[in-house]
Amino acid sequence: METCVVCGELQDSKHFPEYNICTTCSDLLEDLMSEYFLRTIRQKGGDTHKNYLKYLEKSSNYISDYKKIQQGTKRQIQQVGDRLRSKLEEKKPNQRYLEMMLKTLDWLKSTPEFYNYYFKQYYVCPTCEASIFENFDNEQVGDWLIISCEKCGSVIKKYYSPKLV
Repeated sequence: METCVVCGELQDSKHFPEYNICTTCSDLLEDLMSEYFLRTIRQKGGDTHKNYLKYLEKSSNYISDYKKIQQGTKRQIQQVGDRLRSKLEEKKPNQRYLEMMLKTLDWLKSTPEFYNYYFKQYYVCPTCEASIFENFDNEQVGDWLIISCEKCGSVIKKYYSPKLV
């Protein structure tokens, strides 16, 4: 049996076809990715927005979307890592979760290509091919956060109880 590339424990099932990641680490990655995904697609307006649109006009969608996903990863890892280390110092009952989340974050830091692997199918709407960076809606439905295309209403991604660590 194979081991998880994140925690080193035996892999119970394979959640990402190109990576050996166990269920626990997969759930933790979903928490991290949901926060990052929302931060990334919400960056609208200002000079950054105008510059990004100019950049989109001059390059292919794949390359520009790849760069859009990559641009905030270091800041995300630093901010979440700082929050995790601070919470770990408090010695709260959820210590194991925080330790596993920090281990997952460290793996993500050493494997930045995972961001693009994870998000590659979410750059554009699967139905109308509108850019998700410019055309999205999000709605909380019970314990689910649903991100859909603003133009056609297609569901792009669903997250179960996303938490900000």
